[in-house]
Amino acid sequence: MNALKLICLLVIFPLLLAALGVWERERAAEASTSIIVYSAKVNAAKQQLQALAAQDPAALVDLGKEKISVQLALSRLVNVEAELPTAHRLNRALRELAPWVIGLGLLAACIGLAALAGTQWAGQRAQQSREKLLQVFSLGSRLLPFGLVSHVVAMAATLALVLIYEGLAMWHVGRLGSGEVKLMATLGVLAAFSVYSIWSLLKQLRYMLGMFKPEPLQMFGQAVTPQQAPALWRHVRELAGQLGALAPDHIVVSLAQGFYVTSSEASVMPAETRLRGRTLHVPLLHLGLLSREEVGAVIGHELAHFVGEDTEYSLHFLPIYDGVDRSLRALLETMHASDLIQGWLMRPSFMFGLFFMQRFDHAVNHWSRERELLADAAGARLVGNAAAASALLRISVLHAHIEQALLTLCDTATEDDLPGAVLTALRDTPLQLPPEALDIHQPHPTDSHPSNGERLQALQVHVEDAVHSATRAVDVAAANAQIDACFSAPLSVRVQLSRDLNALAETENTAQTELLETMVTSTTGECSLHEGGRWRGTLMAVLAVPFVLLGLAIMSRPWLSPEKFKGTPLSAVGAGAAIGSIALIFLWMGIRRFKRAPQTALRLTPEHFVFANLKHPLPIEHIADVSLQFAQGVWVTVELTPEAPLPERCKTAFGVPGARVNKKKRQVLLQMAQLCIDNQKIEPYEGLTMMLNYLNASLARKILQNRQD
Repeated sequence: MNALKLICLLVIFPLLLAALGVWERERAAEASTSIIVYSAKVNAAKQQLQALAAQDPAALVDLGKEKISVQLALSRLVNVEAELPTAHRLNRALRELAPWVIGLGLLAACIGLAALAGTQWAGQRAQQSREKLLQVFSLGSRLLPFGLVSHVVAMAATLALVLIYEGLAMWHVGRLGSGEVKLMATLGVLAAFSVYSIWSLLKQLRYMLGMFKPEPLQMFGQAVTPQQAPALWRHVRELAGQLGALAPDHIVVSLAQGFYVTSSEASVMPAETRLRGRTLHVPLLHLGLLSREEVGAVIGHELAHFVGEDTEYSLHFLPIYDGVDRSLRALLETMHASDLIQGWLMRPSFMFGLFFMQRFDHAVNHWSRERELLADAAGARLVGNAAAASALLRISVLHAHIEQALLTLCDTATEDDLPGAVLTALRDTPLQLPPEALDIHQPHPTDSHPSNGERLQALQVHVEDAVHSATRAVDVAAANAQIDACFSAPLSVRVQLSRDLNALAETENTAQTELLETMVTSTTGECSLHEGGRWRGTLMAVLAVPFVLLGLAIMSRPWLSPEKFKGTPLSAVGAGAAIGSIALIFLWMGIRRFKRAPQTALRLTPEHFVFANLKHPLPIEHIADVSLQFAQGVWVTVELTPEAPLPERCKTAFGVPGARVNKKKRQVLLQMAQLCIDNQKIEPYEGLTMMLNYLNASLARKILQNRQD
């Protein structure tokens, strides 16, 4: 996040508004003096004119530009005098508005400065210890939303007052010009817009104030009780007792993600079960794919976050920190769904939310790395360093294979026992350590981990030994038996998890299929694009004819040659030839435009883009992208895929639009004066949308075909 942009938005811009308020106050004071002086002059002039009228009622008054009768002059002064009270009232209003502009501008600047400085200070303090990180982050997450709302309200009110001031300041004694009235009306509308913005902000207040409110963590799986999974709960509680850690309040098993613990409020889908307290998430398949010692090492690692000083950090800081991150995502979605005004008002808060989180990222990453290595050591004390290292790499080895097997099986949605089917699929899969395995950071929904290489180094285990154990073959029978031993009714758990995951996959596949079918039906048949504008070519050609005739006339009659060209190389013949040549060029361009207008420049079909001067239609599968540029008309640029052959051009008749082929950039370029369909001009973006629709429809058609096959 660019801190300078936030400084300008939250501090400098309000200060500029406050400085404008100072200038407005000075202008109001000067205007007050001017009105007093003007009133005195009007009164003195009125007395003089009344005396003159008494002496000579038919006297004339010289105003410089005109002479008018003394009676007319008196009537004008009376009208001016009648407007002076309004001028005094408006000036008094301006004198009262200016201090409010100054005050609100300074208030907004102070709030912005305090928010930025406080966040910077808190970020530095958070690096000193986990206790201080929890302290300053909790305080900031409570105070900052109110500060940001106050800042936005102060800014909107300041802008409204500035616009009202400038609109009122344009009023003057005498008749207002039409331009002044229009400008005053415009400023009034803008001021009303600013006031409406405050109202819009108040409607969005719950999103703004809830920006740092923790959101529930979404899980997908099944919460199991001690009665449903007695062996699993017994094992977890034994490990917690050995570590001196707090045992979890809930255990959730699923077929996706890995091992993790959270103290955030959780919502377990699809049953929408709300869980509060400490929750341990366990991937069902890993209960069979890892040995009992490896499972103990991983669960021990997770439970170690509830031992000693780490307990406070895990129980209080992480739920808030994770909730803020989820709230920012929710705020971003709300911004995208909001109208222009609401989105504009919420943007500074979102930007500052990102800035706030970034100030703590360094400290959070530092303490996360330290606590993860300590948790690894705690898990290793339970089962040994070798088992902990083996578990770490085996999870990395199995991760991609498990995901691929689940995706393949869910596509068919025929398995009632997905865990058993996945284990069977893995039996014949050769397991190898990925090349990037040591650089992998274990995925976690609420925390960050050091790389596998750092963790192995901290465990002081040779990579070769850990790899040998991590890549052992899958024993299906032993894995199934180990999983079933954890539950009182293992088949029920397996079937329920399988049905839930299959139902989710089916829902997502249905939604994706509907989207693909919509894309396919968005383009039907063929569409031909041409330049149109035949009348422009006709007009250009007709206008060129008189100049052709003029050139011929000059060539045939020397006396028509311009005086300065007589006796020079640009004599009658030269001048006539020059004028005639230019006219002929325009005539040629007009005829060419006339002939090109109805000719198809680009024909779109479900499978091809057809250009008039290419030997073969261009298959859509060879097109990577389409874009438009604007220079001397509209340029259609078709990007070719790296493997597509370059199209060949052929000669075409005069007036037929032709495409160019840029071999170096692998592009097909077509220049058109404008885009038309059936002699009706369309906007360039409509033409681009149409071309992209044909591309997307072709891709969607192939995806649907592959699914059917």
